[in-house]
This record gives sequence, C-alpha cells and structure tokens, in this order.
Amino acid sequence: MSVVNIATKELYTAVKSKRFVILISIYVLFLLLLAYSIKDDVTRFTEPSVGYNNLGLFGAGGNMYMTPLSFMLSVNFTFFTILGAIMGAALGADAINRELETGTVRVLLGHPVYRDEVINGKFLGNAILLSVVVFSGYVFTVAFLMILGIPLDGESVFRGFLAFLVTLIYTLVFLSFSLLLSTVFRKSESSMLVAIGTAVFMTMIYGLLVSLIAEHLAGEMPPYGTPAFEAWKEGVKLWEGRLHFINPAHHYASLMMAVFSGDPAANYYTPMGEAFALAINNLAMLMVFLLLPFAVAYVRFMTQDLR
Repeated sequence: MSVVNIATKELYTAVKSKRFVILISIYVLFLLLLAYSIKDDVTRFTEPSVGYNNLGLFGAGGNMYMTPLSFMLSVNFTFFTILGAIMGAALGADAINRELETGTVRVLLGHPVYRDEVINGKFLGNAILLSVVVFSGYVFTVAFLMILGIPLDGESVFRGFLAFLVTLIYTLVFLSFSLLLSTVFRKSESSMLVAIGTAVFMTMIYGLLVSLIAEHLAGEMPPYGTPAFEAWKEGVKLWEGRLHFINPAHHYASLMMAVFSGDPAANYYTPMGEAFALAINNLAMLMVFLLLPFAVAYVRFMTQDLR
C-alpha cells in the first residue's frame, strides 16, 4: 500500500464525515449569501480604485486595489480565515488516534507499508480535500462575475490564484497542528476539542485580547496629551505587533493584503515583487507554522507505541 493509496482512503473517509459535510455546507451557504448581498454593488463597480482595508482583528491593514474580482475574493477569503482554520483543524484532529482507538492501525501496518507512508498519506489526503474546497471558492467567484457579465482583467485573475495558494498554505497550518494533536492525545474527542478550540480562539478571540494585553504589558497609562503618553502609545503598538506575530491568521491576512495591495499614486496594483518583498516574513512564518508541527508529529508517530 503506497502513500497514494492511503491518501485516497483518507480523502474518501473525510468526504463522508459529518463534520466535513457541515463545514462545507456552511461555506457554500456563505458563498451564496455573499453573491446575493453584493450583486448590486458589484454590477455598479465601474471604476476600480485603491482604498484602505483594515483587518484590525488580525492586526493587518493596508491599501488594496479594488476590482470586482479582488473585492469578492478578499471578502471570501477573509471569511475563510475563520472557517478554513476550523476546517483544517477538524480534518486532521483524529487522523492518527482514530486508527488507534478502532485498532485498525494494526491492520494497516500489517500490510507492506511503512509508518512514514501512513502519516504522509493521511496528511496528503486531507490536503487534497482542502485544496479542492479552497479552489472551488475561487472558481465560484470567477464564474459568478462572468455570469453577471462583468469583464475580468488578467492581473486580478492571476493575483486571485496566488490568493488561493496562500489560503491553501494557511489551512494546511491548522491541518498540520491538528495532526500533531492526534499523535499527542489517545482520545480523538480530546484532540478534536483542543484543535477546534485553538482555531476558534486564534481567529475569533485572540485578536480582541491583543490590545488589552498590550496595554497591560506597556505599563500604567500616563496622562493624556503628555510626551510620556505618546511614548506609551508607541509601546502599546510594539507589543501589539509582537503578540500578533505568533498568530497564523495575522500572517495570512498580511499576505492577502500583499497580494491585492494597491499603489494610490498609480491607482493600480503594487508591483508583485515590491508587494511580496514587504510580506516575505509573513510567508516565512506561515511555512514555519506549517512545517514545525508536522515534523514533530512525524517524529512522534515514528517512535510511538501503537499497541
């Protein structure tokens, strides 16, 4: 049994699971509501322009070049910051310990298959499923605009595809983390609870707490209007940046800003090389968040007692 066979089995199992059906139903419903709610705005969208977009919950903000496609994709993928994290966490949280609970891991390893093929196949199967979901959202957005008769420019289509790749990496971060949890906890319910709870906390709650924690770490607030107050505000911003830096959602939101970033002077997209030069640290951090948990999960599974 090869990695491909295990990935196919994992993909088939994940598609049939109730949790995936629920999550994909929520995503489809959101896409339909999004299309319905902004249909009139998009049809009146005659002149693309650069505008400031603030994603304060994730500590990201910047100028974006708004075309019909970039506008819809930015809204779509902003929602996916939360749903994609939960989906990635839910798919991998019982990938390993479910096999231990049911005893099927002994049957699986009874075949001529190595342990590394098992964990690689499980990650690959769920990664394929996530890529199909994310790409479906991208295709739906493009198809919706074409049905409305709105012309699409090649630059927006290309940058939209880059946004799809960035979104896929982001969801894989939570898949990798949940796969690690499935090697840590013996009970699949425990790993599922921790994985989804972490995804919800980091994407919906953590950003709300950052300012409060930063103000506490910056010390007592000086009287308003004094030089000390200005210095204290700078200290708060510094701590906010540090606290957001450990959140994958911050780096994903910053990368999305970079993909669709706009130059107000030119009233067009910022050149791609210049935009990604500003966000290269965010991409590097996302890759660390992706590879580090998977490496630990890999080592744990290879040395784990599976009896």
